[in-house]
Amino acid sequence: MKQSLGVYSHEGGDLLLFEATHTHPATMCPLLKPEGKTMIKQLFSDENVKKAGIKIAAAYMSCPKDTAVDHKGFFTIEAENQAAITRFFGPMTVEVRPVQPLSEIAKTL
Repeated sequence: MKQSLGVYSHEGGDLLLFEATHTHPATMCPLLKPEGKTMIKQLFSDENVKKAGIKIAAAYMSCPKDTAVDHKGFFTIEAENQAAITRFFGPMTVEVRPVQPLSEIAKTL
């Protein structure tokens, strides 16, 4: 896989790098209910991720241990476009932004 300023080449074509952020109230955390845990397992299953045509490079979540008002999830995702990520998350609200590795940006300064 060849990387160039947030564009990743692979056998199927180029993928762009995005950061998707999800926020939900701590009281509505899906991990508090069995059906929510099942939904998360299914959503992030290898099969579902592959079917969506994306690659999750990194994922971090503050729940369920975070007792703040809101929980946050941060997902670094390689995809052909922003729409593929929005489709993947379905009804979940996510903010999606294109990003680049800081090391690559620093080389251009």
